[in-house]
Amino acid sequence: MFGDIAEHGEMLGGVVTYHQADSRRRDFHKLDRLPAGLVAAGDAVASFNPVYGQGMTSATLHASCLSKYLRSRPKPHDEPARAYFEQVRVVVDAAWQISTTADIELPHVDGPYPPGYKVTKWFGDLLFRASLTDPVLNARLGRVTTMLDHPAALSRPGTLFRALRLGLLRGSRR
Repeated sequence: MFGDIAEHGEMLGGVVTYHQADSRRRDFHKLDRLPAGLVAAGDAVASFNPVYGQGMTSATLHASCLSKYLRSRPKPHDEPARAYFEQVRVVVDAAWQISTTADIELPHVDGPYPPGYKVTKWFGDLLFRASLTDPVLNARLGRVTTMLDHPAALSRPGTLFRALRLGLLRGSRR
């Protein structure tokens, strides 16, 4: 179907590109004063470098947080939705961790580097290399990069040991 459209369709206008190639976040949960009845979702909370494909998933997870918040029968609408923004913070933090870890590797980025960066980078590289040949690690990494699982899932003991074992075995074969 898409092939037919590309080959036989009529172009209705020029190609338009997206020019915001950086990540931005607004930490509503940190505000001392928050207007009552206000919620924000999607790019109004956080927008990500589009190369990572996190924007729509993040916005969908924000909607899920809003649904959960509203089902919890929140305080009257004349009070701030702090519990909602705390739930959204977890989503944003996870997506932010994934995208900024990748962004900091770009050659033109010179820091600041987060605490524990060298260890995180070492393990991330090991995990990535092991995931190229191990279907279990590949699936776990895929679930995190597609935001089905939180990045903390990669630090579970079973994942850590599997990546270490495969990395050490591969290193001893050289």
